[in-house]
Amino acid sequence: MIQGKLNSNILYNKYDIQRIKELPVRSGHPARDDFERDYSRVVHSAAFRRLQSKTQVIGIGEGDFHRTRLTHSMEVAQIARGIVLSLNAKSKVLNREYKQIDSSLIEAAALAHDFGHPPFGHQGERALNEMMFKKDKSGFEGNAQTLRILTRLERGVGLNLTRATLLAILKYPIKFDEAVNENRYTDFSNFDPPKSNIYPEDSNIFDWLLLPFNKEERELYLNLKEKVDREHRQTCHKTFECSVIELADDIAYATHDLEDAMRLDFIKIEEVISILKKYSRIDGVEEVIRKFEKEAVGHISEKIKDATADLISIFIMNVKVSELDEIKHARLRYYAFHDDEIKNLIKAFKKLVYNNVIRLPRVQTIEWKGGHIIREMFTAFFDETKLLPIEDQELIQSGQNKARVVCDYIAGMTDSYALKMFSRLFEARESRLFDI
Repeated sequence: MIQGKLNSNILYNKYDIQRIKELPVRSGHPARDDFERDYSRVVHSAAFRRLQSKTQVIGIGEGDFHRTRLTHSMEVAQIARGIVLSLNAKSKVLNREYKQIDSSLIEAAALAHDFGHPPFGHQGERALNEMMFKKDKSGFEGNAQTLRILTRLERGVGLNLTRATLLAILKYPIKFDEAVNENRYTDFSNFDPPKSNIYPEDSNIFDWLLLPFNKEERELYLNLKEKVDREHRQTCHKTFECSVIELADDIAYATHDLEDAMRLDFIKIEEVISILKKYSRIDGVEEVIRKFEKEAVGHISEKIKDATADLISIFIMNVKVSELDEIKHARLRYYAFHDDEIKNLIKAFKKLVYNNVIRLPRVQTIEWKGGHIIREMFTAFFDETKLLPIEDQELIQSGQNKARVVCDYIAGMTDSYALKMFSRLFEARESRLFDI
């Protein structure tokens, strides 16, 4: 980060721009600061490109209109940027003493927040967690895989992002083995992983991220909710920028996935209007209702798009900032939030998408197939390591955990690549040497 900018913005300090490996900066771009450099590294990464062929809600093979993980991540980044612009301009908490959220940091973290999602969505995540648990009880979780990609797997060494950007991605600051409740897996029917951002083997990265926090700040950040029987342990806190990205993610799910579902006729406009009328006290909602009720001029998709855009604006403009006076570190002192009424409206839309789209038998059968494909491939690669890429075989020969190497390989696949690999391994039809 340019030193003058660092000195003028007290939200960030020298620890926020530190990297795990301090390498010489390439010459030729003196105008780029550290967070802008992070943004470039994310955009130009292979993990970012792979998101274009990973499932968001509806499988990528079902058409070319609806969202993928890539478009979802780009939309989350755009919404998060909108929140930043709004808060920087009007928040009384921020708009004093030169406090401004860095938009490049926010966008870099938002674009990378889903890097760890495996092929076939959450069913793929559950399948990998099941296979890893049965092999050595180590498990798999998409958020933990995101940190692993950013700090170890991408380019073979990670992207070497700044501490602040990595903390902005750490939605669940707890190690997997501390979060998991193995009692949930006793009947081998539900392998939902715990919400965690750190595998035990990546603990050194987590320790490095926590270095700037004092004892009180660490205790706050690592605080957990009360333990519930047969439930995984859950975290309570996240960093300031992470709270912004989480809100942006929820807004994207509640609006863009809703828009896709309406255009595909899984959800009727009347159902959306019925929900909105319960929250008509929120400023701007009545105008959205009128737009949904208005006779379409041209194609109905234009009406849906216009009303959805208004909804996004309402959600963005209603983000607020609060602070914990007793905490000094800016990453933990401030947090972004929605009031309960806005939060409940977003939850209502997410529930509508879940009930009308995700739970559909035709969607569930595709997800189930994806989970089956991943289990079969995991078994094949684990039993016969010669099927793995040469570099992965060398990792295993050097002493790395075979199950984790296999898991990393499958988790990095796109949906389309996984389908082709499964076909090559298990189908009798002729396959070509260079078809994948």
